[in-house]
Amino acid sequence: MWFLMACASTGSGLDTPFTMRGDGVLVHVEESLSCQGAQTRIGVYGPTWSTEGEVAATVVPDDDGSTWLHFPVNTGLGEAVAALRIEGAGGVIPLGSRPGEFEIQLQRAELSVEEIDEARVKAAESLKLEQKMWQDGSFLLQSGDETVGEVRFRGDLVPAVSVHDQWWLTPRPVDGKVTADGAELLVEFDAEPSFRGDSALLRINVPSRQVVVPIGKVPVPEERRFVLKPGLLDESERRAAIDLAVKKASEMEEVFVEETARALGRVAHQKDGNCLQLVDVDESWSVLLEGYDVQLMAVDNGCAVGVEPTRSQHGRRYKGVVRP
Repeated sequence: MWFLMACASTGSGLDTPFTMRGDGVLVHVEESLSCQGAQTRIGVYGPTWSTEGEVAATVVPDDDGSTWLHFPVNTGLGEAVAALRIEGAGGVIPLGSRPGEFEIQLQRAELSVEEIDEARVKAAESLKLEQKMWQDGSFLLQSGDETVGEVRFRGDLVPAVSVHDQWWLTPRPVDGKVTADGAELLVEFDAEPSFRGDSALLRINVPSRQVVVPIGKVPVPEERRFVLKPGLLDESERRAAIDLAVKKASEMEEVFVEETARALGRVAHQKDGNCLQLVDVDESWSVLLEGYDVQLMAVDNGCAVGVEPTRSQHGRRYKGVVRP
């Protein structure tokens, strides 16, 4: 005799199946119900990271009415756990460790089975290339079309880092220190200018290969941003890049110091003809002229400002007297 037993199963609450796309990424979500419960599966296919086909996702409802899906993905450095936040017809995949940074913005879209299959195949091919890039470990630091540095990951050894533009410089490749922060690598190294023994820092987002020079814990528009592209410089290319960086920095420094010193001279000039010194004026002037020794001197028509670097380094090479 056979007994038929009924079972009840509730789903995740998501209206599946559905597809989303945005920022070069395609997402497919579906759900199946059984006596063992609901199972949600997701496929995410991007140019530098993706799921391995469609994988099981953990569904977590949020108190704000949105729903989070957590699922494994493959990146150039191996497997990681990603998350998709779904709210209404939109979704976001946060790739960065800092709030609002390196986010993939998605919208629901009607996609055919053929389009999903094609995206899956392309993503698998792209992932193989991405993993080969990270295995080789040699990257150029790009700002637009300009190469402004290198990062070379060397297996168990510390990475070698060099930077060279008008803002900062390593006279030669230096050793870096790497720590992980979620899907990001923090690469700390010594660079010029340095005023208080502080180190420079690159925050490298592995899934996107985007790089930021962070100012603080929250992203701000003033931060410099780069992209890692596979490649390396030979010694002659590096030397030429360093020479160009020094030239650009010196030109920029000369304009800045002379404009700032003349403005300081006007502020420091007193009615009796004397001149206040840097320590006597607003502290903001000391911030602007950090890294310089500054001396103000009374002259016939105001205050002349003597400027020389406390220590000669990148962006701090100007030496002279700026007259009113």
